[in-house]
Amino acid sequence: MLLMKTQPYYSVRTSKIHGRGVFAKRDIRKGTKVIEYTGPIISAEEADEVGVTTEKGHSHTMLFQVDEKRVINGNLGGDARYINHSCAPNCETVQTGDQIFIEALRAIKKGEEILYDYHLQVEEKITDKVRKEYACFCGSPECRGSQIAPDILAKQAKKDEKKKKKQEEKKIKAANKLENKKKSDLKVKAKAEEKKKKAEEKKKKADEIKKKAEEIKKKTEAEKKKAEGKSSKKNKKKTKDKKKSNSLSLMVDTKSSSKKEKKNKKKDKKK
Repeated sequence: MLLMKTQPYYSVRTSKIHGRGVFAKRDIRKGTKVIEYTGPIISAEEADEVGVTTEKGHSHTMLFQVDEKRVINGNLGGDARYINHSCAPNCETVQTGDQIFIEALRAIKKGEEILYDYHLQVEEKITDKVRKEYACFCGSPECRGSQIAPDILAKQAKKDEKKKKKQEEKKIKAANKLENKKKSDLKVKAKAEEKKKKAEEKKKKADEIKKKAEEIKKKTEAEKKKAEGKSSKKNKKKTKDKKKSNSLSLMVDTKSSSKKEKKNKKKDKKK
């Protein structure tokens, strides 16, 4: 019994989840404080200088926040820093003053990996790159795919949804604007075509009127020419008849005068 009490609850070895992990060395009951997260307590400003470790595109931190101004630097602490994250953990973190303990949420069997949800507080925008850096490899059915706290992910998702909605609205607005422009262009085009058609019809009508006027003019000129021709012939005939008439008149007068003279001569002889 004494051996059981003094024997450590855990051991550190290679994990299938990521790097090294902490495993139950014996059965652990629910509510047991398995291990304390230790290390020097530093200021938030000092913590910013320590930063995070990036390994093959994957970031992980060994800094545990005590309050808004102070952080436990796990890099210089004990084995708790090797506990991996899980979205379906068997442990949780419990704070007592400035101390952070990893406590069993349920009964843990010997050989089982000890896991807790990191609930990482990331202040920067949660981009795809950040998601990749803090990806979760726990493989549980409840896995959210990230070590980042669910409330932060939900907040970012809300922002992303709002942004997406705005982009969609902008896209729809642009599409409507383009559609309205197309409709407007079609109306303008249709109006221009109608105007062109009316102008062509007007021109066609004017050409027809002009053609008819030319035909009437030609007909009138032809009739006039014909009439002039008839008049000329008539005048020529009249002139000819006049000349003939004059000629006849002259002949008759001559004969009559000669007859008169002869008659007069005869009278004179008788006297």
